[in-house]
Amino acid sequence: MSSFINATNVRNRSGAPIALISDTIINILIDEVEVEMARWLNTKFVPTEKIDIQDGSGTDRFFTMKNPLLAVRSLKIDGTAENADGLEVYRPSGLVILGENTSSNVFPAKHRSTVCKYLYGMVVDSETSTPLSSDSSAGSSVVLDVSSVNGFTVGDWVEITGMDGNKEVAQITDLNSQITVDQLIFSHESGSTLIKQEIPVYIKVYMEIEAALAVAINAIGSTYTFNASYSIAEFSVVKGVPYTHWRESVEKLLKEREMRRKRIKPRPSILVG
Repeated sequence: MSSFINATNVRNRSGAPIALISDTIINILIDEVEVEMARWLNTKFVPTEKIDIQDGSGTDRFFTMKNPLLAVRSLKIDGTAENADGLEVYRPSGLVILGENTSSNVFPAKHRSTVCKYLYGMVVDSETSTPLSSDSSAGSSVVLDVSSVNGFTVGDWVEITGMDGNKEVAQITDLNSQITVDQLIFSHESGSTLIKQEIPVYIKVYMEIEAALAVAINAIGSTYTFNASYSIAEFSVVKGVPYTHWRESVEKLLKEREMRRKRIKPRPSILVG
């Protein structure tokens, strides 16, 4: 599983010292938070492959079950393979429309007749990019001539966009002076931009808040053995409740989480048939 935040991020957000809670426990909490965040927002934060098997809509369009839709890798209509490069794809909604260059003009209204393999995920452009220095062709294990490989690593996902109107997402599988990607549906002209994709910063912050809340609750429970007062001979000291500052932290984190919940909405799933 991809890890988007780490124990240091959560400590910075919560203020928890290592003497109170270990990195091991924080990392366990992070794993739970990242899974729950993907479930709640109904998407992934790294491009993820999925195959939908749906009833045909009886029209020239359908919606993928998950979104944002990053690329349609392959499509079968009533058992016949369709040209994925002829499709019109709409990223936010997952809408797929049969274009002028497809052999079919409708998704027949038949049970389980539409089978689509695609990539989806909530990702955004990073600051790392490079232009293609020559034309590329569609296919598998495609080698791309680029101006620079700085900032890219094997396993990164990139989006390729050009003035030819072609746009898609692919994964880097090899890297030297050139970049090799797993699959391209479209050809791309020289000068097209290759941009590394990453999780949105606001999602990472949201994850840090959720993990910091879990850390604060753990800290409150962990301080049950702390002495609130003690006496030595005729001297006595009252320190107060040890978790007061954690209670304040929880309240502030809850307010920030509520603000983000109002702004960050779950992705819709659109089911047909």
